[in-house]
Amino acid sequence: MGLFNRLLDKDLTLQCPSCRAKLVRKGSWVKSVAIFTCERCGEKVRLSYSEKLEIFRRGASN
Repeated sequence: MGLFNRLLDKDLTLQCPSCRAKLVRKGSWVKSVAIFTCERCGEKVRLSYSEKLEIFRRGASN
């Protein structure tokens, strides 16, 4: 993810696959987390490397 290091301090948006709730976190959090719990529905969500890349790509285009 070397290309996305400039986004580590930027707010990035994730979405819960179960309830579609939006979650905004810093890029550094997205880079380091593997599993998070949705604040709205309580679903445990696993973030794969490819999903993280997509989140960073979307953040880079904003």
